[in-house]
Amino acid sequence: MVRFIFFYKNNTNVGDINILKKSLSETLTSYYPFAGRFLAPSMPIIDCSDQGVEFLEVSNDSRLRDFVVMKDLDESILDQLIPNYAAGDNPNLVEVWLNHFKCGAVALGVSISHKLGDGFTMANFLNHWATVTRGGYPKTPTFWLSASKSNIEVPEYDFKGIDRVKYATRTFMFTNSKLNELKNKFFATSNHVPCGEHGKKIIEKNRPEIAAGNICTIADITVDSGEINFTEVIAKLRKEIMEIKEVRNVEELGEMLLNKFSTVSDDQSRTYTFSSLCRFPFYQVDFGWGKPVRVIAKSGVSDGNVVQLVDTPSGDCIEAIVRLEEEEMAIFEKDILAYSQDMI
Repeated sequence: MVRFIFFYKNNTNVGDINILKKSLSETLTSYYPFAGRFLAPSMPIIDCSDQGVEFLEVSNDSRLRDFVVMKDLDESILDQLIPNYAAGDNPNLVEVWLNHFKCGAVALGVSISHKLGDGFTMANFLNHWATVTRGGYPKTPTFWLSASKSNIEVPEYDFKGIDRVKYATRTFMFTNSKLNELKNKFFATSNHVPCGEHGKKIIEKNRPEIAAGNICTIADITVDSGEINFTEVIAKLRKEIMEIKEVRNVEELGEMLLNKFSTVSDDQSRTYTFSSLCRFPFYQVDFGWGKPVRVIAKSGVSDGNVVQLVDTPSGDCIEAIVRLEEEEMAIFEKDILAYSQDMI
């Protein structure tokens, strides 16, 4: 499950909500699996039964500014703006809440099952809906029917001891100049150079212009306890990424993913998960209200140490949403203070 919150400024352009609902309905004719249901919780097969999605309007006493400048992310407050797809036996694969603030601003909370698609698919779905709402005619996506052996069922795994740990969630914003300063610091004493193409799609041959679905794997490394050599860590990650780039097709990628997850699930050590949505067009989602002033992506990992990277509205900074154990967060904040700046 992945949950997004899109914040929009004060405006009177929200208009007739029925238009928003109608455009969502039209979008679901193109993204038809999103309106279906899983045949069973344990089966990664969707029955395209056209049962629809949930859409609710919610009134909220908060102000937009409280969220735009929010550095310490209070999970309980954010949960009031966005549906929790994973709660209970909810059968919906997509849920939407439109939150109206007293100041006139709105926040659109969208919860989507990650089994439906990757980040790129989700960005395309939301922009398709927004374009239809504005009266446009977006291109229809293509869904690939892959061979049965490539329909990967990812095993469940738990982070050890998470019920006994208290976490803190913070956001840090890094300008391009500060990111370059950090890179130079870690590569100054190393013969390795940064890998600048890690976000590029690795399977390009014969793909349609707009494809929908899931294609992913994991670049994972293990480091020994004690003092961490960051240049060594980066070099290991770069090697992992280069190996992923050698994958020739979806089937190989699926096999790689299963191997990675079996390693992670058997690992008893502390785990840190990093994910990036940078360069995905989430800040282009415009329903006729203008572009969002902030987008918060809540990780699909409900607990554990997680770092989620997203762009900022200007596109010249990166926002890191970081959840760490409270003691580790205090150390991390102290070390990173010189490189990050306040939310604006």
